[in-house]
Amino acid sequence: MNKSILISSLKYGATLIIAFTLLWYAFKDVSVMEMLGRLGEVKFAWIYLSIFLSIISHMLRAYRWSILLKPLDYHVSLFRSFWAVMVGYLANLAFPRMGEVTKCGVLKKIDGVKISASMGTVVTERILDVISLLVIMLITFFIEFGKLNEFFIDLFSNKLSSDRIPKNELLVIIFGGIAILGLTLFLLFKKIQHTEVFSKLHSLFWQFKEGLFSISKIDNIPGFVLSSIGIWVSYYLMSYIVVFSIPETSQLDWIAGLAILVVGGIGMSAPVQGGIGTYHVLVAALLTLYGIDQANGVFFATLLHTSQTLSVLIIGSISLIIVSLIRRNKPQEN
Repeated sequence: MNKSILISSLKYGATLIIAFTLLWYAFKDVSVMEMLGRLGEVKFAWIYLSIFLSIISHMLRAYRWSILLKPLDYHVSLFRSFWAVMVGYLANLAFPRMGEVTKCGVLKKIDGVKISASMGTVVTERILDVISLLVIMLITFFIEFGKLNEFFIDLFSNKLSSDRIPKNELLVIIFGGIAILGLTLFLLFKKIQHTEVFSKLHSLFWQFKEGLFSISKIDNIPGFVLSSIGIWVSYYLMSYIVVFSIPETSQLDWIAGLAILVVGGIGMSAPVQGGIGTYHVLVAALLTLYGIDQANGVFFATLLHTSQTLSVLIIGSISLIIVSLIRRNKPQEN
């Protein structure tokens, strides 16, 4: 067997094992049959609305991507970028982080967009997404400090005493950790800057530079800004409104919705297929801080995650069929 195929298979198997181990952990004290029996109580109108809002977020992401590609002289239609985005999400359900490469490959196939250029724009998008999530996380942290302090302390350090870290001390720890990380990266840079590894990384960066800096050349700034905001507003609404689908969570306020968005975002960012397991564990653990018991928390997380996953499976599969049938445009010169 080819060595690269073997390594890829081992990585895939490892992430799948992690995903289902976490899924087992989330459901170990929950009766699956009881959960299935409760489906009759669910107000599915809120679930359908959540799915609709998720489709809006995908459309906005596709629209923003087409804006980033335009300065590179690639005029990709909204529908084609949407199909590529959805095929990318579909790929993420099978292989973690494969979606970014896959959607660039789709645009290469149907519009002749150079993968090096489109990958640069994808990196730019990911940087924007991380910054956006961090901003939302900080805002939510200060609004809901007490609950999130308790959540993260319990999550990352079971060995700590039951006394919570005071706000000022926690901020010192956070910024001190950032400073140490920055110093470590600086020293690492100084150490490898004249090595072959650095030369390869430097070459890779310049291959991406056109896409990375396409954001500085966009001519539709209002569209870019509004679509970026719209993506996260859609993410928030599609997560929060699901609380009204079951009686046990219907009393949660908009601040709890922000916390669900942040913790769910962390769960979906984990290197496992589609956030399986990590999303369920983190969201269910968060909801216990709002008085929702473990079983109801897992039920809520399952409703939200499963509905979104099914929509990606259906729309992504349709997009994959369309992409396989579409004739590629004449390749464009950059």
